Amino acid sequence: MIALIHIKKTAGKTIKHLMRCEYGARHCDVKRWHPDDACLDAAGLRRLRRIMPQCRSIAGHSVRAHSDLSAEVPNIAFYTFLRAPIARCISQYQYDVALGRVPDDSFNEWIQREDVQDLQVKSLVGSADTEGAIKVAAHDLDFIGLTEAFEESLAMMPSLIDSPVIRPQRKKVNAANSNQIREQLLADPDALARIRAANIGDLELYDYVERHIYPRERQRASRTTLGCRPRHASINGRFIANAGFRYGVYKPAVAAWRTGFRWPSKRNRVPAHTP
Repeated sequence: MIALIHIKKTAGKTIKHLMRCEYGARHCDVKRWHPDDACLDAAGLRRLRRIMPQCRSIAGHSVRAHSDLSAEVPNIAFYTFLRAPIARCISQYQYDVALGRVPDDSFNEWIQREDVQDLQVKSLVGSADTEGAIKVAAHDLDFIGLTEAFEESLAMMPSLIDSPVIRPQRKKVNAANSNQIREQLLADPDALARIRAANIGDLELYDYVERHIYPRERQRASRTTLGCRPRHASINGRFIANAGFRYGVYKPAVAAWRTGFRWPSKRNRVPAHTP
């Protein structure tokens, strides 16, 4: 099983879309079984596999390499994509404004929020522990792609983790319709200084990955898949099968669990009566 640690605004939705097209109903965009759960744990993955025993790929913001998922799937392979921190932070603010989550003149207040500072570090270790995040990147992740080298990263994946050969689409999913906010922030020295100050850990993490980990991955990767050309198809039969399972089975099961419904465990099931 492969597991994407989805970090906001690092092309994660594009990757998940591609995985739906490649794996179909064997891929799951995981949700927290309870809203207060810090991350998906082994018990949650076991619950998922009961309703989806064929699952070979998961992805989500709640996927963490420091969780106990390997207790359920010992050979689980964690991967993620990182993005240049200043660009990622600006993209997240632009996205929040576009969705109406924050006013378009609230950047100075927004950048002071803890949940948007050093987000990539926190996504790897659950806290603002830069040294810990670098250790996770170096030792616990099976693959780290870079959004700035997106097509090359996708081409490298199959020889580094057990994933199919993936050819990216020409159009990215969830891309901004307008970059006006980005241009304004990039032209504002004070705003850039605030962004750097809020992402010191992310800058250190990204620099380490870019200088040390990614070059090693490039050397290890098979050259047979590099240079894959983007394809035009946006959906296929596997994507439709994935949507059917996601909306017809998985999301209703999570919703039922959150309301308190519990299906019986295999150990406690009452044997069917046979005359």
